[in-house]
Amino acid sequence: MTVEQIGERLRRYRRAANKPLNQVAAESGLTASFLSQAERNLTGVSISSLASIARSLGIPLNALFDQPSQPQPDSHQGQRVRYTIGGQPLAYERLSSNFPGNPINAVKMSMPVGYQSELISHEGAEFAYVLSGKIVYTIEGRNYPLGPGDSVHFDAAKPHCLANSGEEVAEVLTITTMGLFDDHPAP
Repeated sequence: MTVEQIGERLRRYRRAANKPLNQVAAESGLTASFLSQAERNLTGVSISSLASIARSLGIPLNALFDQPSQPQPDSHQGQRVRYTIGGQPLAYERLSSNFPGNPINAVKMSMPVGYQSELISHEGAEFAYVLSGKIVYTIEGRNYPLGPGDSVHFDAAKPHCLANSGEEVAEVLTITTMGLFDDHPAP
């Protein structure tokens, strides 16, 4: 799927839900300016932002982009599907499976040099552990520089973003209680 298709899908589903940008922004913890740019394919959108937008629009996340499934409880290096959203430089590997009552979702992110996420707030908790490289989490305007072996755990309702602050690709294990996976067919 291309970035263009994601922007078109965002706009189509928002209009079908009869919601203005400001309402979706307020419900998803994003800004109307960011949503407008995403709909016009002027910026990339992270998986957590797409999950927040999908929830606001009352649609399954996989209506916006295709994710690999993880039906088995085990996940092995070299066998996971590495994917991006709309060809963005940020790459993900799904680490967790989905089952009734599952409260956590885990991904391994590979962030290119210079990557900066959008500012977001969402329900639940978030935990990140740096595997390699250097990143900075900004939570409520305060910077938390992290390197290999460092972690951060916080209330994801607080506005936050992250960036690769190093000179190499950063790999980060992220675990959140926010629903990131929807293994059901899209409408």
